[in-house]
Amino acid sequence: MEGQKKTLSLLSLIFGILAFVITFTPISMIAIAFPILGIIFSVIGKKKEGKNGLNKAGFILSLIALILWIIVIVILGLLLGAMAIGMAALM
Repeated sequence: MEGQKKTLSLLSLIFGILAFVITFTPISMIAIAFPILGIIFSVIGKKKEGKNGLNKAGFILSLIALILWIIVIVILGLLLGAMAIGMAALM
């Protein structure tokens, strides 16, 4: 295992970290690609490079970021819906 390139595993970890951090920023609405890319690189890396810690960490971070992204989008949708109902009630 030593000496082999772990490029895909490293990419999955990088995208997992980016996805996790960007989930808590205002651009999270357009950043859905990062957790998806992290998961894809992790799965491909596992097949080509075997199991390793980078691969597993990238997959877990990407999965957590994807779940958090879904939660953030649902909460924002609920808040915007409540605001729309409140504004309609004022008119």
